[in-house]
Amino acid sequence: MAYADIDATMARGMWSPPNGAAPQMLPDQWKDNPEDALRTDLPDKTDDELVALSWKKIDMPSYTTNGAAFFNNSYNWNSETRVFDATELEDFEKLDSVDYDRFWTNLLDADVYTTMKTAASTALAANTILTEFIALLTDAKRGEYDTTKLQASITGILAGITFSTDELAELQTLFDSTGMSAVYTLS
Repeated sequence: MAYADIDATMARGMWSPPNGAAPQMLPDQWKDNPEDALRTDLPDKTDDELVALSWKKIDMPSYTTNGAAFFNNSYNWNSETRVFDATELEDFEKLDSVDYDRFWTNLLDADVYTTMKTAASTALAANTILTEFIALLTDAKRGEYDTTKLQASITGILAGITFSTDELAELQTLFDSTGMSAVYTLS
């Protein structure tokens, strides 16, 4: 049954039942209609068998499934179409969705940060702009962000430090995967 092997059930992903209800893990027990017999075999069915029973496998909205656009939208389940409808977030909502902590943690492990540190150790201008960026990012992690100054700092880093194409791509991925690209640009 589904909850007897919860890991296996979770690994099968989320499914919308025939009635269009919001996605859920496959249940141990199900009735399509009140007069129907209780089904207890859904977890044992193959994906194809579930689809034949009008269950629909759903990819939940995430960065993995939606890319950088994930942080630009809110997602609401539409029981008629059995898909998530995306609605663009307001600017203040995009700000709230940025994960500054994860951006900083991931940046510290990135090759692009090594290049930043090297530049900061050899040039006063690079050191100044990187120090400012870290201070502004620290404020942002506490919820006290100044988007104009942080964008100017990002622009200054890109203008003052030479990065390889791979490092710029790595930085773009960091921006995209943490919601930074919903608010800030690398141009």
